[in-house]
Amino acid sequence: MKRRKRVLAVLLAAVMCVSAFITGERLELRANTSALASSYNTNVNYIAYATDVEDQAQTNYCWAYMANAVLESYLLKTAAASGVNLSEWDMINQLVSGSYAYSDLYTGGSYKQAIAYWTRGSQYGPRSESDSGLTDYYVSETAELGRYQRENPQTKLNYIQQIKNLVVTYGAAGVSVYFSAQDRAATTRDGAYYYPQEISPGVNHGVTVVGWDDNFAPQWFYNGLTTPHQPQNKGAFLVKNSWGRYDPSSIGGNTGYYWISYDNYFQDAFSVTQVTRRSGLYHQVYETDYRGLYDYGTGSSYSRTYQLSGGAQWLTAIATYVKAGANYRFYLNGQELTQCGGTMAQSGYHTFQLSNPVLVSGNTMELRAEVNGNAEAVPLACSARSYEPEGGNVCLKAFTKTQWGYTPGDSGWNSGWNQGTAPSSITGVTITPQDCSVMQGTSRAFQARVLGTGQPLQRIDWQISGVSSPNTRISDSGVLYVGADEGSTVLYVYANSKDNPIHSAAARVEVIRTTNSGSGQTSGSTNINGTPNTGSQITGTVVTKDPDPSENETSNINGSKEQDPSAARDTVRVGTVDKGVYSVWEDGTAEYTKCVAPNRTSISIPAEVKINGKNYAVSVLDEACMRGQKKVKTVTIGSNVSQIEENSFYGCKNLKKIKIKSELLEYIGEDAFRGIAANAVIYVPQGCLKEYREMVRESGNESVRVKTYH
Repeated sequence: MKRRKRVLAVLLAAVMCVSAFITGERLELRANTSALASSYNTNVNYIAYATDVEDQAQTNYCWAYMANAVLESYLLKTAAASGVNLSEWDMINQLVSGSYAYSDLYTGGSYKQAIAYWTRGSQYGPRSESDSGLTDYYVSETAELGRYQRENPQTKLNYIQQIKNLVVTYGAAGVSVYFSAQDRAATTRDGAYYYPQEISPGVNHGVTVVGWDDNFAPQWFYNGLTTPHQPQNKGAFLVKNSWGRYDPSSIGGNTGYYWISYDNYFQDAFSVTQVTRRSGLYHQVYETDYRGLYDYGTGSSYSRTYQLSGGAQWLTAIATYVKAGANYRFYLNGQELTQCGGTMAQSGYHTFQLSNPVLVSGNTMELRAEVNGNAEAVPLACSARSYEPEGGNVCLKAFTKTQWGYTPGDSGWNSGWNQGTAPSSITGVTITPQDCSVMQGTSRAFQARVLGTGQPLQRIDWQISGVSSPNTRISDSGVLYVGADEGSTVLYVYANSKDNPIHSAAARVEVIRTTNSGSGQTSGSTNINGTPNTGSQITGTVVTKDPDPSENETSNINGSKEQDPSAARDTVRVGTVDKGVYSVWEDGTAEYTKCVAPNRTSISIPAEVKINGKNYAVSVLDEACMRGQKKVKTVTIGSNVSQIEENSFYGCKNLKKIKIKSELLEYIGEDAFRGIAANAVIYVPQGCLKEYREMVRESGNESVRVKTYH
C-alpha cells in the first residue's frame, strides 16, 4: 500500500522550552536555544514534528521532498496544523509548466525553487496532497545559511550549531550534501553515512535534518570507496531522506532515516521561520520574480514599478530577499514606509507586514528598497534557467487588499472604516463534476460557482496540473481538452476565485487511453460494471497503471531498484464505485484506496466490487483512505477485510459508529481510529471481541468502545 505521511509528534520537554503561539495573521515560534543538549530527537520510531518518509523514485526532485518536509515540520511545530500532507508533485508540475516555468529542473534544483512556488501569487502555493486544494499557508519568512568556508574549521562548527538552532526552533532544516543513491550500500553502515569533506565533489542531494547526536562514534561509519573510511570526529545529524521508507541502506532497513557524520560537507541549509495566512495578507500580489531568487548582486538600491489593477487599494505588505546584517529602508512612490525595514538578523525571504495598511491611489505604484551594511544585497530574480539571472529583474513584491476598512490582525474588515455599502464576502467555490474520466483527444466542460454573502462576482481562474502533454489545456470558460498524446493517468482541474484566490475547488480527472492499455480491453469501452458507456462523462472506467514503487520495490534516483520486504503483486488497476476509489489486483483482491464523497454521512465498504465484469474481494482499507472525512457518522466494513491500514479513519471527528462485519481481520494500523468521535463505538463479530479490541488498543486508541453486534 502506498505509504502516506504519518505524523509522529512527541514532547521533548527536557531538551527545550518552547512557546508556540498564533497571533493575528502571523504563525510564529520561539524557543530557547541558548543551551542545546548533546542529543536531540534521536529515536527514529518517534521523531517529533515529522511526517512520513516519501519516495522520490527515479527523479531528480529530492529538493521538492526536502522542502515540503521542512515546511510540514514547521507547521506541526507551531501547532498551525495537527496533521499536514503537502503535494510535492503539484509543486513540481507548477514549476516545470506554464508561462513562468523553469526549463532545467529535470536535472535537479534547490530549495530556492520551492520558495518561489510557495510565495507566488494567487494560484500557487502549498496544496494538500489528499485533495489538491490550495491551503491558506503563505511562507512569509525563511532562514538561509548559505555556505561555510571549507578551509576554516571554526566556520564549520558554527554552521553545525546554526543548523541545530534551526531544528530546535522551527522543527527541521533542509540541507544539501553529496550522497549517491547508487553507491549507498558501499558508503553506509547500518544507516550511518560518511563521505569525507576534503574529497567531496560538492553536493547532489537534499535531506531534512530532524535531530543530532554529538557523541555518535566514528567507528559506526564505514565508507568502502574513500580514504579515510571513517570520520575523525564524533557526532552526526539524523536526517529524513526521500528514497522511501523501505530503503535497505537506511537505519534498520525500513525507516528511510540516516545518520550523516558532522565530517561530511554541508551547504545551503535553510528553514521556514514564519507562515502567514494568505487570506489575511492580501487579495492581490504584484510581482515579477515568479521564479524566485537567483543570487544577490551589488548595489545600494533596487525598485519595481507596478500598474495598479482595479483602482485604489491598500498596501498591506512588501516582500523581498534580505541579507543578514544589512539594513533596509522602503519607499512607496517616493515616501518612506517607516513601518517596515531595519537591520536583518538572518538571510532569506522576508515579508514586511504593515501594521497600518497604506492607501495607494492612481495608476502606478513604485516600490524602492535602499540597502546599506552589505555591498551585495540586491536580490536578482531567476530566469527560466535556474543558473542565470533574468536581465535586470529584481525580487520585490507588493501585497494589497482592494476593500476598504482593513484591520491588521483581523481576518475580515472593520465595518467602522467602510465608506459606502459593505462588499460581498466570498466563502467558497464549488466545481462540477468533482470526479470524472476523459478520453485522450476529447473535451470535458466543467462548471464552477463562487459562494458567499451578497452577490459575489462569478469570476473563475481555471488551472490544471499533472499534465505531460503540451496539447492538454483548459479554456477560460472551463473546457478541458486532453491531448491525444497525454501520458498522465490522473489530472487535476482547479477553479480559483479571481476576486479572492484563497477560495478554490478541485476536480480529479482520470485520463482514458484510446489504445489498448495492456489489460486486454480497450479503455473506455465499458464502465466499471461492464455495461457500455454512454454520454460524455465516463465514470468508473478501469485505468491501468504501473505498480506504486512504494508497494513493490524501492526505486532510487539513479534508477537502481531494491526489492521491498513485502511480496510483489501483479499489475494494479484503479476504478471508482459509488464514490469509492478501488485498486484491484490480478489475484482477485481489491483495496479501498480513497473515499471521494466528502459530504456523505454514511459509507458502506462492500465485501466485493465488480470491475470490468469481474468480482474482486475487498481485503484491505488503504492508508488514510477516509482520513479527514469530517461529515461521516457511520461506516460499515465488509466481510472480506483482513487489514485496516494506518490513519484509515484519522480525524473523522463525527464518526460515531463503525461496524466491522469481517471475521478475517488480522491487522489494524497505527492511528487508524485516532481522532474519531469521543463517544464512538466499534461493533465487531461475537467471536472476535477480545482479539479485535486488543488490535484497536494497539493501534493507538485506548478509549473507543469495542462491542459485539447481534
